[in-house]
Amino acid sequence: MKKLPVAQHLTDHEYKMLLEVYAKHNSSMGLEERKNYTLSDIVKVERDNRCLKVYYKNGDWWHYSMEGKWY
Repeated sequence: MKKLPVAQHLTDHEYKMLLEVYAKHNSSMGLEERKNYTLSDIVKVERDNRCLKVYYKNGDWWHYSMEGKWY
C-alpha cells in the first residue's frame, strides 16, 4: 500500500482508518474550507490511544477516532 510520506509509520489498518475518517471529515466541509484540508496539507500524524492526531499545514489538528469520528 502506497502511503502519504507523513503516514509511513502507520500500520495498513491505521492508514485505512485515516483515509476513511478523512473522507467523512472532508465531505462535511464546504468547498472553500476544504481547500485548507487536503491530504497534501497533512503535515504530521501521531497515534493517541484509540485515535490518530492529524495535523494540518494551517496549524489546526483533529482527532480521527477508530469509531470513524473526528473532533
